[in-house]
Amino acid sequence: MVGRSRIGVIGTGGMGGRHARNLAGSIKGADLVALMDLDHERASALAKDCGGARVFDDGFALIRDPDVDAVIIASPDATHAELALACLEVGKPVLCEKPLATDVETAAIVAQTEAKLGKRCIQLGFMRVYDPAHLAVKEALDRSSLGKPLMFRGVHNNLMPGRKRSVADVATNSAVHDFHSACWLMQDDIETVTAKHVPASTEEPDSCRLMLIQLAFKNGALGTIEVNADSGYGYEVTVEITGEHGLVRSADYAGVTAWHSHKRSVEIPPDWLVRFERAYIDELHAWVQALKQGVVTGPSAWDGYRSLAVADAAIRSIDKGRPEPVKTIAKPPLYAS
Repeated sequence: MVGRSRIGVIGTGGMGGRHARNLAGSIKGADLVALMDLDHERASALAKDCGGARVFDDGFALIRDPDVDAVIIASPDATHAELALACLEVGKPVLCEKPLATDVETAAIVAQTEAKLGKRCIQLGFMRVYDPAHLAVKEALDRSSLGKPLMFRGVHNNLMPGRKRSVADVATNSAVHDFHSACWLMQDDIETVTAKHVPASTEEPDSCRLMLIQLAFKNGALGTIEVNADSGYGYEVTVEITGEHGLVRSADYAGVTAWHSHKRSVEIPPDWLVRFERAYIDELHAWVQALKQGVVTGPSAWDGYRSLAVADAAIRSIDKGRPEPVKTIAKPPLYAS
């Protein structure tokens, strides 16, 4: 893509707003030229804050517009797959927020459609691969001083007071990040999942306050992921890998430490937008730089599909009360590397 990339953003809520403001203020080589949201007033206000951009009422019209070179999808989860397919239809690069779809079958269709094109157009918004804390763990593993990874541990504490979430929502919207992190850091696929949950309410057994997932990797390693849908104190994500010769754990969030009233307290971020602020900028910078080279890099549609396949296994495991295999289609050659 020659010159500056003209970017359109679909969805102007917390995530879309963050991407739009980053494009307008922190990313070189790209221009925010279009915004779309069903809430036209919110989209118009964001466009004004970001220096001006055309406001669309229809996401598909934004995608087809010849003055938009590439698209960011940050709309509600249920719209991701259809919008991503529309980008594939016109061959436009797209940074799609997770999840790729709300079910694994639809995610497979998206990945297979892209594979038929013979080139990557989709990057998934698994921003942890750009997070300094996660990258430090990856670099430690790549140095091989720990030897073969034997165990993955992930803790994902959310903060959503007053909102009851379903098992499916926690698995596909929150834990999907952890499933991708596990595969990325362990450099392996997850073969079997055993999951249990604590309901948010005894009257609603399908609600989920906390989910515990045990993993078995294809190479024999093990893993655990804990997702707390409402921690009661803030937002935290940590990962830990046990290897043959040692252990590596991600650093804590470097928030403010305050001393007062005979107490010492450490600041905990309220949500993912604060915790991963640097990662979102670096993710967008890498995407724009890749666009200049005419390529799409970063987490792929296959990564999005594979993570949903693990989520599907977790949901089945909770429903059936037993370990469940991760079922996937054959991996297209496009995603072999």
